[in-house]
Amino acid sequence: MPSFKQRDRAKRVEPVETKRVVGNERSTLIDRVLQALEKPAAAQEAAPSIQPASRETAAQAAARIAEPEPAPTRANLIDRVLARLRGEPAPAQSVAEGMEAVARDDQSLTGRVAQETAKLIRDNDNLARAIDDAAAGRTQPQQRRDVEGDLEKLRAKYRDRFRGLAEQLVAGEIGHGKFRYEMGKEVKRLQTQAAILGAGGQGNMTDNQRRLLDRSVKDQLAYLDGFVRDIREHVNAGKPIPQRMISRAGSYAAAADVTADQARRQSMADEVAEDSADLWEVRVLGVAEHCNDCVEYAGRPAPVGTLPPIGDSECGQYCKCRFEYGPREELERKYGRGAS
Repeated sequence: MPSFKQRDRAKRVEPVETKRVVGNERSTLIDRVLQALEKPAAAQEAAPSIQPASRETAAQAAARIAEPEPAPTRANLIDRVLARLRGEPAPAQSVAEGMEAVARDDQSLTGRVAQETAKLIRDNDNLARAIDDAAAGRTQPQQRRDVEGDLEKLRAKYRDRFRGLAEQLVAGEIGHGKFRYEMGKEVKRLQTQAAILGAGGQGNMTDNQRRLLDRSVKDQLAYLDGFVRDIREHVNAGKPIPQRMISRAGSYAAAADVTADQARRQSMADEVAEDSADLWEVRVLGVAEHCNDCVEYAGRPAPVGTLPPIGDSECGQYCKCRFEYGPREELERKYGRGAS
């Protein structure tokens, strides 16, 4: 069985000190929790006694100022908070205690938001249960589901664009040079948008995530050049361009999943580097016919950034595996001992 450390590390995350745009994401776990654990709509519906204020609350104001791109940013914040809470006997109460500690020492807006959030968690059994379930991995936060829905829409949009360009090519409306130029532009746009989603918003893109994006774009353009060479061979031989080229063009949209996952994973690695967080990762098989690589890599906890990334396997960009994150002890309790 090959060692993970012996494999090509070109696309792996880089858990080193990074620079992020100041203001979009705060530097400590508790400050992230302040934004991540706002009153969710589901909790408000489940607890009629807590009525939403007619004006903007302190928590809403803080989130609006700090998060100009709320959906992906909040999803990433919640991911990172829940990963740290995993294995805690009472995650919701741990959050509430942390909030109260912040409130005692801080009389500013941050302190008021902390106190508000702590009271909400302690008074609302439904919200506390939702936090506990999410930290245990029994449920997925709505914010993460929203971002994954956005990613699916992104894939569908660019799949149609890529197929449309290929249809023009097959019909003789454009030549292979024009096809390569237009496809190259669209591939770069797709990859960039996917990376931004995975990173939690453009303002949260780090230097490491930009480097990962650059590598992904270069890889996809290299694949595209191979595609165009195949097309050129048909043209030079006087053969019609096969209809299957349309499906092949559309398949470039699938790479968005890999790019988004790499950016999201880099956020976890940055968490380790910035705050010395006790976070490990494990690859989990999705619903698919799995290649040998994915079966080999699955269920082996390891430090964040050391396992082969999603897409670095026989199934490539079609991989349906995912990463789970949490403290080493908790992941090894669930999956057994893995790579050290």
